[in-house]
Amino acid sequence: MNGLGNVRIKGISGKEYKFRAYPMDTKFIHLGAVYFITSRNLNPDGRISHSRIYCGETNDLSTYFDDNKNVSCFKAHFANCICILPQEDEQSRLNIENDVHNNYKLLCNI
Repeated sequence: MNGLGNVRIKGISGKEYKFRAYPMDTKFIHLGAVYFITSRNLNPDGRISHSRIYCGETNDLSTYFDDNKNVSCFKAHFANCICILPQEDEQSRLNIENDVHNNYKLLCNI
């Protein structure tokens, strides 16, 4: 799995989480993780920016997108990147997801 670099995402608590960015079509192994869907863009100044689209968690990234009801929303907002923070413990995933989700207005978390 070739990554696109790291993305630091801050929670409402002030804690900063280091997510690893991958192309949206990456096939993952069975892995529990918090994930952040973005539209990754190259700015005119050469820097990379990420538009915030969705934050979620799953106990299995290898099958998560098989039946995800948000895929059409992701496509509508030009999602092209999934940033992941591996986390096997369910309660830890839920805590991180909640912390991140509450810090941003996300386009597909309705």
